[in-house]
Amino acid sequence: MRRINATFSPRIHIFKSLGKSELNGSMNYRGHLTVGIAFFLAAYATLLFALHIHVSVADALLGLALCEFGALAPDLDHKSSKIHRWSYAGSAFAGVAVFLALSLKTHDFISAGVLASIVAGILALVVFLLSNLKHRGFTHHAPGFLLFVLCIFLAMSFLRNSSFLPLPSILDFSPAKVTIFGAIGYLSHLIADAF
Repeated sequence: MRRINATFSPRIHIFKSLGKSELNGSMNYRGHLTVGIAFFLAAYATLLFALHIHVSVADALLGLALCEFGALAPDLDHKSSKIHRWSYAGSAFAGVAVFLALSLKTHDFISAGVLASIVAGILALVVFLLSNLKHRGFTHHAPGFLLFVLCIFLAMSFLRNSSFLPLPSILDFSPAKVTIFGAIGYLSHLIADAF
């Protein structure tokens, strides 16, 4: 590791505490998750106290998860990022979740297996395609943001309204609200990368 000039050490220390790497100055996943939580709390407080919009417990918990996912999602185009390394396992996990949900509801294991394989395959293909893009290209600009928001809204609407996966009333959530939190997480990543 090369020696860093002592006059810059306070700046380096501040960046490191925010998740900035000492070597290249880019934010790592811990920094993005921390900034994502801060943006989530600001958005939650704004909805609740300034706009007087009710946010259920399910909205808040799923919103926090999507905000944190959004805070890491733009780096899916970077092969050494944590989210990229986790994404293939996440694709398999999504396939297993679809298989379990469908097979428990329909008892048709073959159809459930086929649909689960399709879901896992599509997700893995998307990750593969994104990883072949230039880092800080498509995923770090408006088209990537809009595609992310659209995909999250469609997935959450499908989950909320699906007949094969009835949710208990305690898990009732608003697709629009949780999508807002996911979008805020994505924007937190883009804003943090700008500094």
